[in-house]
Amino acid sequence: MKKAIKVIAIILLVIAVLIGLMAFALSRLIKSALGDQWEDDAKLFTMQTGQDLPPLENVSQRRVDIKFINKDGAVETRPIRIYLPEEAVCPCPLVYVPHYEMAEDSAELRRYLAQGWAVASPTAFDNAYNGELTDDDLVFNNAALYTLRHMEELDRQRIALVGGSAGGYTTLMLSALQMGNCVSIATAPISNVYFNFHQYFPQAEAFSGNGDSGEAPFFLKLVTGMFLPIGENFSHKGDVERWEALSPVGLADCFNSPLVVVHVTSDILVPVDQTTREFTYEKEGDSMPQGFSTRLPLDNPGVLGHSLAEELPLELTHVEHIPITDPDADSVLPYDGEKLFNLNIYDDGPTQATGSHRAAAGTGIIDDVPYLKEMFSRSLAGTEALMPGKLRLLLERYQGGSVQLPAHEGIDDTVYGSLAVYRQEVTEELGQWAENHSLEELDAAVQEAVKGADESAGLLEAWAEIRAELER
Repeated sequence: MKKAIKVIAIILLVIAVLIGLMAFALSRLIKSALGDQWEDDAKLFTMQTGQDLPPLENVSQRRVDIKFINKDGAVETRPIRIYLPEEAVCPCPLVYVPHYEMAEDSAELRRYLAQGWAVASPTAFDNAYNGELTDDDLVFNNAALYTLRHMEELDRQRIALVGGSAGGYTTLMLSALQMGNCVSIATAPISNVYFNFHQYFPQAEAFSGNGDSGEAPFFLKLVTGMFLPIGENFSHKGDVERWEALSPVGLADCFNSPLVVVHVTSDILVPVDQTTREFTYEKEGDSMPQGFSTRLPLDNPGVLGHSLAEELPLELTHVEHIPITDPDADSVLPYDGEKLFNLNIYDDGPTQATGSHRAAAGTGIIDDVPYLKEMFSRSLAGTEALMPGKLRLLLERYQGGSVQLPAHEGIDDTVYGSLAVYRQEVTEELGQWAENHSLEELDAAVQEAVKGADESAGLLEAWAEIRAELER
């Protein structure tokens, strides 16, 4: 018996060694295929700039557990981490980085902390959360933002949202779903989940073309599988209203605070057509397989065939085309301070098969601190507008009818995701606007927003309850 056990142990050890060697060989193969870009794949994917930086000094770190009710009706807990400069003047401005974790070695984190701002982001990130982008992860990030707003160390009049890629999607959704955000910056955001996850990623998974490579671009195929579970959040693929409700392009009339979108023309993970078609190259790059397309179909149903630029109010939007001449050169984020929405399109050519969020990796940093400083100086009172779409959306959530944030009853009325907390949240957000301006202005805006809307009587009833609470 002992001899048999020893033989089995040796066999298992050999198998383990072989698996390790195969994993090492695969990593070498991937690195060889992608070249130097593989070194920074995680940073490229999350849109953070990693540098060889010393450990943080004079900065406290705090983990906060966020409770929320998930789609199965269970109370779930996920953590966030808050970085707070020890010499910060509290309450201090906050930069919240949703979805992905803000790594300690990111250059962006250091720049924000140097301004005396707090920075918060999810921690202990699991790639499985990418597949929950439109349901549990969205609820969790709203819950995190709700929790942060109630922390006395943080200035709720100066909260910025900054995210990239899938975090760019969450940034746009938080900006659309919530009032109380002073400013948002979304880099390479997924603004059309129907296109990106129902059409484009499945195309990449199944593609076999006639080009030299014969397969979909390598880096793209590495990440598509993580997001495919998103399709399970839709009862059927023809549920256009649900796709629109969970796509920022379908919520364009709900953005009510300054927003900058940054996108690169060569982005193969999140095609730039979603932001604007104006600077998309007619032909894919030479390295792309024949028959593979990154274009957003014009004939998609509803607004799902539109870019974000087509849905944003023209008079409030500034679009800038910025050629990339040196990917290693630093620059300052450009913006038109008179416009509510700024779309910055960086041009580094068409998509390439070896690319990710841009065709070639670079060390250049786009400094967004000047923009954030100006918006923080204006504070919430000077940046937040009242948009009819946002007001209707908030009243629907108060009623428990939100598609994006389903309301639960009879589970735990103290946890985010319950109807009770949603009602408290909506009341607080509208009350904050009334405090910064006036209840009379808010009332007039609500009355106008619900005029002629579906279920207008119910929305007015919800507003009457909220107004009565605010008048106490």
